[in-house]
Amino acid sequence: MNLLLLHGFTSHPLLTLGPLPQALREAGFSVRQPTLPGHGTRPEDLLQVRWRDWLETARAAYRDLPEPRGVVGLSMGALLAAHLAAETPTALLVALAPALALKSPLAPLAPVLAPLIPRFPGPDSICDPECQRQNPNYPYFPTRAVLQLLALMGQTPRVLPRVEAPALVVEAGKDKVVKGVRRYHRLLGSARKDYLVFPESGHDLLLDRDREAVARAVQDWIIATSNHSQ
Repeated sequence: MNLLLLHGFTSHPLLTLGPLPQALREAGFSVRQPTLPGHGTRPEDLLQVRWRDWLETARAAYRDLPEPRGVVGLSMGALLAAHLAAETPTALLVALAPALALKSPLAPLAPVLAPLIPRFPGPDSICDPECQRQNPNYPYFPTRAVLQLLALMGQTPRVLPRVEAPALVVEAGKDKVVKGVRRYHRLLGSARKDYLVFPESGHDLLLDRDREAVARAVQDWIIATSNHSQ
């Protein structure tokens, strides 16, 4: 099984998925982690990017994977993963804290706020203080860049019913960043769709206190699903 792993908005392209990539490699899976445009450099580079650029980068990386292949996404990456799974047959979909909507009441005001408040600090996405001090993600982001994330959120509900692959949706019980995780699960067209909650984890649940348990649960689910499909 070849797996495409997609990070989130303002996430570090590699480190934000914590122990998961290595756990999947140790289980015998091939893993690819593309860097989505505007990430892995500096936050200001997000201003040059549109949401379709993220999707096209994910599409290109997915097309390059040999079959059988599956897709795993965190937050914004889970939205992109749903688009891929809706467009192209895939063996499985894993959505970690999918960002179907933002909890911040300021998010819809981004077009108005951008000239007044050009940038916002990174979200409070990790509960454990020691883990938070090691957060590898962008420390801030341009306010105008949120408009592209909101546009992607608006496009995703209509594609979820077209997903047919077995799916796992994982919720962070102490998520202060996104909402709509259960709606994402409900809208999926998959005949088999599982749901897990990690009650003590923040939004970046692969960087928080239960990161090893989250990685192990995802690894176990992917192993079971791939064995069932053979």
